[in-house]
Amino acid sequence: MSSAVLKRRPQPSSKLSLLVAIVGLLIVLVVVNLGIKKYETHLATAQKMLLQLAPVDPRSLMQGDYMALDYAISEQIMAAIEQQLAATDNQKQIDTLYNLSQDGLVVIKKDPQGVGHFVRLLDQPKEDPLILAKDELLLAYRLRHGQLKIATNAFFFEEGQAAAFEQAKYGLFRVNDKGEPLLTHLVNSEFEVIDPKNNSPKPSNK
Repeated sequence: MSSAVLKRRPQPSSKLSLLVAIVGLLIVLVVVNLGIKKYETHLATAQKMLLQLAPVDPRSLMQGDYMALDYAISEQIMAAIEQQLAATDNQKQIDTLYNLSQDGLVVIKKDPQGVGHFVRLLDQPKEDPLILAKDELLLAYRLRHGQLKIATNAFFFEEGQAAAFEQAKYGLFRVNDKGEPLLTHLVNSEFEVIDPKNNSPKPSNK
């Protein structure tokens, strides 16, 4: 009497799950590579600009240390938004300023040290095409429930380096032609990039 060995065929659902997993992995890889390419392009083509920091405090995290960031220019932008709302004579809008959420652009002018200073809010419908003066550039901001945000509100660094970054006076950004800022370094009062691993700091404009 002969015995037959029956081979179990893969279930269609198993093949489909494998296909979905492979497609999902490919999508993730494409998205990651596009993100890296966008980051590299931003660094290569954007302008350097310094923004003066408002008072900050280093705070400890389990993964290391980070410094909470705020920028002196934020107060000027908020004041300009409030003034713009006041010009509308709409008391309700003024009263809701600190619950307001919006995205916008401001015009910034760099001084000889590369520090950006507030010039004006950008009124996009009225300023098309946009004409910027020498050393002026755009800077994007986000207003969320009355809190103004520029790029990021934290700078992360390795554990044990807090003392070096306590000397920070400026954030060094790369700002593209859309006004999108990317924080790359913190800078001291001598306009030197802070690098705890390097005893010979480099100027922020290099």
